[in-house]
Amino acid sequence: MKKHAWIPVWAIIIASILISFEYGKVPPSQPSMIEVLGLSYTMQGLLMTAFSVAAIAMGLIGGTLIDRFGARKIVSIALVVSIVGNVLSLFWTSDAGLLVSRVMEGFGYGAVMTGGPVIISAWYAPAKRGLAYGVWGANVGVGMLICTGAANPILAVSDWSGMWVFALIGAVLALLMVAICVGMPADEDRQDLFLDDGSKAEKDAKHGVLWGYLAPLPILAALMFFLVGGATDAFNSFTITYLNVELGYDYGAANLCSFIASIGLLVGAVIMGFVFAKAKDKGLVLIVNIVLAAIGLFIWFSIDLPLEATYVIAFFIGCVLGAAPTAFFAVAPMTARSKDTVGSANAVIVLGQNMGTLVIPTVVGMVLDASSFMMAAMVMGGVSVVALGISFAWRSLYRKKMELAK
Repeated sequence: MKKHAWIPVWAIIIASILISFEYGKVPPSQPSMIEVLGLSYTMQGLLMTAFSVAAIAMGLIGGTLIDRFGARKIVSIALVVSIVGNVLSLFWTSDAGLLVSRVMEGFGYGAVMTGGPVIISAWYAPAKRGLAYGVWGANVGVGMLICTGAANPILAVSDWSGMWVFALIGAVLALLMVAICVGMPADEDRQDLFLDDGSKAEKDAKHGVLWGYLAPLPILAALMFFLVGGATDAFNSFTITYLNVELGYDYGAANLCSFIASIGLLVGAVIMGFVFAKAKDKGLVLIVNIVLAAIGLFIWFSIDLPLEATYVIAFFIGCVLGAAPTAFFAVAPMTARSKDTVGSANAVIVLGQNMGTLVIPTVVGMVLDASSFMMAAMVMGGVSVVALGISFAWRSLYRKKMELAK
């Protein structure tokens, strides 16, 4: 590992937190947007959906572009598009204008989230990626916490546009971090060419564009991320409602419980970074994590305990759920078909993450409308059990890959 490898690695991590302000600015701004712009509830949902769809599209396209042209160039261009979109929305405030701007903002977010693991794996050897991947797995959570903390003072002196300016500043700083500090090492210094045992991977022959996207292990990881990550998003989306409406906690206590769970998400992500980097049997780590996640999701919407006990359980469930994204992001460089397709492998995994965010919370919401929180828990735990089955297949294939590589 090069002496100054930490500079590009932590620059892209910080940039990912800064650009996540574009994602996190909408929820706290919604009441103001309803009051000032007359925004409908449908439009609120579309603003988040448009952003996510653009991020998915950029993730898929960006994987190939990053593999071909380099992370700094592609991520920088996409961040410029995000900045232009943000500025545009401050002046073009119709529904159409806001939707167009959200699509543009999603491009930068998708590019950063796809490029980050590529950069980390290129600079850090597998055994050294623990902390970096741990923080990376929590980047969106950190960004959301910052947005939530900044929202009250900003909205006290401004309307929704104050949060947009806050996110714009974050996007500009993210662009500066990437343009100035982020780059890729020379081929002879790249650490993503090494396997877990320290041996050097052989370079593959040239293949078509889709070859990198169709690697079996990243596809299986994406499916697990879709299921477990989506269930985690549903946990985050409906926890306050469950505690406030179903259990009768006051809003402040419910919000605090959600905040404690968010802290658990961050703690779990960092711990998993170290564990996954050092573990010999990475498949077993995934299996154990998903088992614990399934248990937590099955029981969460059925607990009715004293408030202090609920806080403790929320923290530990948060830790378990927060650990999973770190592991999924970490597997891309280890399971890509070659060092030239790491971006493509990561794009597939990011696709699974974003599709889970779009689909699973919506399904859980439909279950809540038609049934109960108990049934919603069955859905959230059930999809995690499906992910558990996939994790056994992933472990078996990963072992075969390592044996063939040796």
